Amino acid sequence: MGAEQVTVVRLVGVPVQLYLRAARHRADLAREFALISFGDETGVTTNSVPARLLALVDELHNRYGRQSSGIRGQFEEAAERGQEAIEVELPASELAADMTERVTTLLDEADEFCRSGQLLTLEAPPDVVVWRHWWRDQVVGQIRHGATPTPFPG
Repeated sequence: MGAEQVTVVRLVGVPVQLYLRAARHRADLAREFALISFGDETGVTTNSVPARLLALVDELHNRYGRQSSGIRGQFEEAAERGQEAIEVELPASELAADMTERVTTLLDEADEFCRSGQLLTLEAPPDVVVWRHWWRDQVVGQIRHGATPTPFPG
């Protein structure tokens, strides 16, 4: 007997401030990526920026940049209400699982570029990385394996 098909992914106990810190880090990367993309378009950075970083810039900024704006609004509203954690529901689909895995991988790669000094943005703090991987594991686990939602640890 296979895993039960889920229609909604439930993320429970998601820390509001941690989500917002992660979102700020992604926004910092997006700003730097926009500058890199602009420089590449004008020919300024082509020789000095690794091709893999330019591909990463393109995929994260252009393909996934707008996907999280609705979710972020829920967290901003929760912060205004003073909530420490909230529950979020997302549509469950294989596309959502694939996208979540891909964005997590890309952000992990971006952290490598940050650590190596090829980006000015600092790498994500350890708790943001733990949160990012928890989010991925929740989405993928619920969609592909019918896993039960587990609150963020801590």
